[in-house]
Amino acid sequence: MQDYVRPGSLSEAIEALKTEGALPICGGTDLLVKRRMGLVDPAVLVDLSFIPALRVLREEDGEIEIGAAVPITDIIDSPLVSGKLPLLPRVLGKLGSLQIRNRASLGGNIVNASPAADSAIPLLLYDASLIIVGRDGERTIPVEGFFRGPGRTALEEGELIRSVRVPIPRSDYAAFSHKVGKRKALTIAIAFLGSLARVEGEKIAEIRIAAGSVAPTPIRLRRTEGLLTGARLTPETIEKARASAHDEVSPIDDLRGSAAYRRAVIGDLVARAIREAGGL
Repeated sequence: MQDYVRPGSLSEAIEALKTEGALPICGGTDLLVKRRMGLVDPAVLVDLSFIPALRVLREEDGEIEIGAAVPITDIIDSPLVSGKLPLLPRVLGKLGSLQIRNRASLGGNIVNASPAADSAIPLLLYDASLIIVGRDGERTIPVEGFFRGPGRTALEEGELIRSVRVPIPRSDYAAFSHKVGKRKALTIAIAFLGSLARVEGEKIAEIRIAAGSVAPTPIRLRRTEGLLTGARLTPETIEKARASAHDEVSPIDDLRGSAAYRRAVIGDLVARAIREAGGL
């Protein structure tokens, strides 16, 4: 018989996670699927859904803080988030179904550490950080350093994500995101690309590019960003960026698509993002 615990505070949750075989659960949209498939068999489920510290959604010190247990739907519907971080709700609006979005939490989507995690793309682009809590206190880690491989993260035993902190951009960016899948809805990405770009005249003053489903983890395309920053908006620049992105990713063949297809798609999407940012 599986035990179930519903702590009312972070300290109670951390204490409960000391139990051998304990696993945290919030929306359960990933964990319960894994349990049904026999991939996990928790002795104790520690429900984080009702902990106030994990349900915050606020602006503080130039950042938006989103608690790990905040449902995806609440983030999408938040005027604060849509006003300050517009790419985040745009991307989350295509995560799963309405029912999934009503149950799933931001922290859960991150901790699942899928290479195709939708939320990772805007969080990487916005240079977000994670506040981690555990037996030894609290620490902060950039989202970019959190993912270690498919299903693997930087979390230590007994730790959990308290919140996501996202710096509010000081500039206006041209935002781009596109998820390629086998259907228009309820799809897991074959390839996913997002970007934030700032164009001044005929030059790319700044650009951030993130990709999913094309490497063991969601990634920033740092080499391609470096090639584009300060470059003139020309057909030659766009083609160089296409080739750079094609070579920078490291996809695999699977049931949804081949590695070659994923490389080609990411190159095409980078080219499209640049053209849209420059109004070409």
